[in-house]
Formats: sequence, structure tokens, C-alpha cells
Amino acid sequence: MATFNGTYENAYAQQLMGEFFRNSLRYFKGEVRDSEYFKPVMSMLDERGIEQRIYDRFGGEALVKCGVARTCEEAGRGPHNGRQYGAPAMFYGHDDPVDTLQELWNSKEHRETCRQLLVEIADEFTAGRKKAAADDPLRKRFSELKRFFKFSDLEIAALGYSFVKGNTAFTNDPFSGRRAKNDLKNDRLNFFAMCIDRSVAEVRELRNSESRLRKYDFLDSDLDIRGCIQDYLTGEDDKPLQGRFYRKAKCEDVLPWDFYGPQLRRHGELLKRMIRSKGDGGGVNILLYGEPGTGKTSFATTLARELGLDLYEIMHGEEDGRNTSLGSRLVGVQVCNEQIAGRSGMMMVDEADQILSTGVGGGFFGMLFSGGRNASEKGQVNSMLDSIRVPTAWISNADPDTMADSVRRRFDYSICFRKLTHSMRASIWRNNIAKHGLGGLIPDGDVDALAAKYTTSAGGIAMVLKNLKAMSPAAEEVPQLLENLMKPHCELMGGGTADDLMLPAKDYSLEGLNLKGDVGLPQISDAVAGYLCEAESGETSATDRPRMNILLWGPPGTGKTEFVKYLAKKVGRKVVVKMGSDLLSCWVGETEKNIKRAFDEAESDNAILFLDEIDGIVQDRSGAQRSWEVTQVNELLNRMENFKGVMVGATNFMDNLDAAIMRRFTFKLQFDYLEEDGKRIFFERMFKTRLGDAEAMRLAAIPNLAPGDFRTVRQSLYYLGGSVSNETRLNELEKESSLKKGGGRRIGF
Repeated sequence: MATFNGTYENAYAQQLMGEFFRNSLRYFKGEVRDSEYFKPVMSMLDERGIEQRIYDRFGGEALVKCGVARTCEEAGRGPHNGRQYGAPAMFYGHDDPVDTLQELWNSKEHRETCRQLLVEIADEFTAGRKKAAADDPLRKRFSELKRFFKFSDLEIAALGYSFVKGNTAFTNDPFSGRRAKNDLKNDRLNFFAMCIDRSVAEVRELRNSESRLRKYDFLDSDLDIRGCIQDYLTGEDDKPLQGRFYRKAKCEDVLPWDFYGPQLRRHGELLKRMIRSKGDGGGVNILLYGEPGTGKTSFATTLARELGLDLYEIMHGEEDGRNTSLGSRLVGVQVCNEQIAGRSGMMMVDEADQILSTGVGGGFFGMLFSGGRNASEKGQVNSMLDSIRVPTAWISNADPDTMADSVRRRFDYSICFRKLTHSMRASIWRNNIAKHGLGGLIPDGDVDALAAKYTTSAGGIAMVLKNLKAMSPAAEEVPQLLENLMKPHCELMGGGTADDLMLPAKDYSLEGLNLKGDVGLPQISDAVAGYLCEAESGETSATDRPRMNILLWGPPGTGKTEFVKYLAKKVGRKVVVKMGSDLLSCWVGETEKNIKRAFDEAESDNAILFLDEIDGIVQDRSGAQRSWEVTQVNELLNRMENFKGVMVGATNFMDNLDAAIMRRFTFKLQFDYLEEDGKRIFFERMFKTRLGDAEAMRLAAIPNLAPGDFRTVRQSLYYLGGSVSNETRLNELEKESSLKKGGGRRIGF
């Protein structure tokens, strides 16, 4: 173990020290400018022994001539005679034998004799330590490194010297620190080569950033040993080598290929063909990115199984909960790449955000080093990607824009994972219900409703059902327990619970609405159904087939949102709802990304996209004062033009819309305040009552009533108890109307 004076009391470390010191003695020809170079001798012999060997080899006359003894008579007394204050008389003026050795070495007349003496001492010492180090743990760890990483003798020798230099008495080279920095650096490089008995060219190659000792982060640019590998060699970190960097992934719960839906299956089939075409040793970099909890890791696992490959996961956290450093992760990629190449394996780098986001605001190397060397960082990551020799799935939750262009273009294939679609969540529910044996408690008929209500991740569903099973509930308890378990989880993770599931109100009807235009709602519903049917069948014979974009406009509460719900139910589609305020961002460029994500989500879920308060993001560009006000409108126009699904936009403020967007709508429907007949229809339907003639006349006289007003009044009277008269209802409706007269424009329904 390491001692307080910086030496490492270990037989194999001492053996290596003796070998490297001996090699340096044989090759070094110049003057020793730092006496600390001779410190290893102090570990090989005690002070008395060193003095005796010097005296025996040089004799009194030579020692006097060198100036290390005052007189032959004094030198002749022998070592330690007349010692004062711990210094022998024969070493006049020296407190330490290393100073005497320096003077002898620097005497041209005695240098070779001094060299021979020191080589003899080093050989004797090394031979003794070699015998003691036969079963030494340090020796075994060096052997393990060589075997596991397939290191050459040169690499092991370099690693050994760097270890010895930092952990034994052999810490100093013979050069003076007063020399020019570049000259000193070259001298030390030469000295490194001397110690390991190699050429300078070979050692210089070890300093190259592409050398394995550098790539694996075992040695730094000065060929000094890194702390992580030193801890392994000294035994302070006793984890096995492989477990530090990667492990074979557990694939017991691999999802079936059919789970991922047609779009991801198409990606998967192409990937399988691409990987198989490369054969063994063919590297394929695959980027799986997007929303957390959308199945990226699961997809990589299934892909490996489909290909018949063993999957190896690069470590990103220790088994005992400690974090693995980013440096270790990068080393893990390169080590695993070398180890499994040609062995029917595939790598998976989960949580790769920081590794791949280098060069754009920091990233991995930005955290490991300082100085903002972004070009160097990108170069090292690019080099790593170029060196991949096995299929590798890189999994990231980060936006690809956080990656440098040079990093992104090195991916052979990429897949964006958007939020789980309803059908995917339903599959996850069914798979986990079957896995936990809960089929008798959760009927299959309930799965679609659960998938629609709880917009959480696969992990959330699995965790809740696991906990439910552990509670051993009775069948009648299950619905409430599921809600009690799922709602807090959705709130914690920022998911939603769609209580109304975007279904129209039970008493909703098109009858009574006040619509302006030549095309009625029933006709539009039929047109949408026909459009979707044609799209599903692949019949696109029309030369100018328009997109199905619909604009609903008019005062608040006039029935626009309820019509979208009605339309979705009629054509059998779900609705992805985005408010204009949901898409707007204070960050430049983020609104455009939000718009893109909204269309992508609707397309992947095969749903109707409903953009409520659309005027918030497509205001007239003629009054725009900033460039981003124009680009976000352009982004929406482009998405509308190329969207293959149904998009419905709603606004209360028609005049604010950009003129160009109006041309993108196939149908434009104005919802206005109710006419006299409409008011009566909604009153009697909402309140389950009949109006007398006088009451009907009073209702007809109330201006600017919308379906939403009847709903508001019904809700406000719900908790009053007892019977509520029509007069009370009419009073409340008049109040709602009066608010519109004096309160200006009101937002929302």
C-alpha cells in the first residue's frame, strides 16, 4: 500500500523501479542536474550500505579528489567514523548520499565507475524483488490489463513506468527545470524511452491521442497515469475490469417486434438489412433520440434480439449507486468496441446526451477539461464514432441541435422517438397486465380507456401494475386503486390524465348551432371520413389532392371545441390538442420546434391535430417586428402544407390571422351566437326542461348567447340543491350576456 512519503511498498512496484532505474543508468550520458534522480538507491540500500559501497569502489584518494572528503586520512577512517548531525565525515558538506552520487557522476573521470556501481546495486535489488513478486497482486493486475485490453509489451511497459514514476522513489529525471520548457519536455520524452528500453519514436506514438493508452484515458498527454487506473492497480478499487466499463444487457423482458407499430417496424426492418449487409466487424452508428420514456432502450434491445446479437450496455452508473464518470463511459465505448468486434455483439450507449453534445455548449470533454477546446472535443468524439466496428445504438433524450453537425452526420441511421401513441400505450398495458397475471382483474375492454386517460411512459405503466399486483387487491378495488396509483405518478412526471378523453358531451348535437357558410358540419364530417379512408387505402389518384385543414372561428363558447370532439368520435380518431400558448416559447427557434413536434405527434398517433387559439402563433406577418415572428408562421404554413392527417385550427379573432394561412384551409367555418331556435334547443336540452311561451320570448330577447353559456349556467347551479326554476336559469343567462357587453372580448370556452 502507499506510504506517507510517496513510495509504494510492493515487491513488483519495487522490481519495476529497479529495472527502469537500471535502464536509465545504462543509456543516460549527460550530467545529472537534479540529485533526486538518485533517490531509488536510498530504497535499495540503507545509508550506511551506500557509503560503504562508495568507499569500497572509489577509495579515499578518489573521494578527496572529487571533493566529497576533506583528506585521505578522513576518508580512510571509513564510513560513519566521526559522524556529526547524521552526516558521515567522508561526505563532507553533504546531508544525503544522493548529493555525493551526483558529484561522482558529474566527474567525467569517475562517471563510468559510478554508473557501474549503480547498475550493480540496481541489478542486485531487482533480482531480489523479482523473486518476492512472483505472486504479487500488482503483478497479476498488470497481467489482467494486458490480457483484457490486448496491450502490447510496449504499452504495458509505458503504463508500468508511469505507475512507478508516481508511486515509488523513482520520481525525478536528471534534468534541470531551468532549461527551456520545450527542451525539457523533449528531454523527458527521451528519458521515458531510456527507462522502458524503447526508441523515442515509439514513445512519441504513445503520446498520440489515437494511442490506446490515451484513448482509454489511462495516460494523459504527458504520459502520466490517470487516477482511475492507478486505483485499480493499487487495489483501492477492486471491481473487475469488465464491470467498470460495460456489461451484458439483460434481455428477459424484450418486447415483441409488433409492439412498436408500423412506423418503427419499418425503421427496424431497414436497420436489420443495413446491419446484416455490413457483416462481422462492420460498424453502424444508430442514433435513437427523442422524448424520455418512449421506448428507445427497449427498441435497441428488441433490435439486438431480432438480429441474434448479444447486447452490451456501456455502464452509466455503478451497481452500488455511485455514478460512473463521463471519462469512464467514453473509455467503455472504446474498450467494448475492441472486445466484442467480430463476436456477434451489439453495443448500446444509453443516456449518451453529454457524450454526443460536445462542442456545442460544452458536452463531455467540456466537463472533463477546461479551456473551451471545442474543436478538439468534436474531433475526439468524431474519431470515436469513426472507429466503431460493431452495430451501436446511441440513445439520447437531447435535441439533435445540441450536437455538432460533424457529430450528427456520422450516424448511419437515426430514429426520432416521439411521445407514445395511444396504440403503443395500449400494447404496453396489455403486455404488463399479462406479465403480472392481472388479466382477471383488468378486462381487456378497459385497456383502451386506460391508455387514453394516462399519458405516461412504459416504465410508469410497468411500475404501477407491479405495485398493484403486490397489493393483491379484490376485483372491485382495482379501478380506484389504479387511479390512486397512476394520477400521482402522472403529476410527478409531468404527464396528463385526460379525464374527458376528448369525447363530446353526452348531450352534444349539431342541431341548434349557428353556422355561417355554404358547407354544413355533417358534410364536413363526411368529407373528413372520406379523406381518411382514401389515405388509408393509398388511393391518391387526384392530381391536386388537397390537405384536410379546417378553420373554425367565431366568438368564445360557440361550439368549436365540441365540434372537434364530435368529429373525432365520428371518424374514429383521437385528438392531439395544443393551445397556441403551449407552442409559444421565449427561446428563439423553440416555437418552431414545438410546432414540428405537435404535427409529428399527431402523425405518429394517427390522430386529429387540434390547434386551439391558433391566432397566437400565426398573427399577420405584415406587422411583425422581429425575424422569429415570421419564421414561426412560416414553420406552421410548411407543416400544414405537408401534413398527411387532419388539422383543425380554432380562433376567436379571425382578423388577426396571417393572410397566407387562410389559403391553407380546405374548409372555413364561422360559429356565431345562437339564433332564436338554437337558444331554445340548447336551453331545453341542457336543463332537461320545457319553456313556456313567455319564457321562450324572454330567452329569445337575450343577446349573444353561445352553447358555452348554457353549460356555464348549468354548472353554476349544479350544487344549489333542490329544484331550480326556469326563471333562475334565465336570470343567470342574462348575467352571462351582460358580461359580454361590458367586459370586452372573453377568451375560452
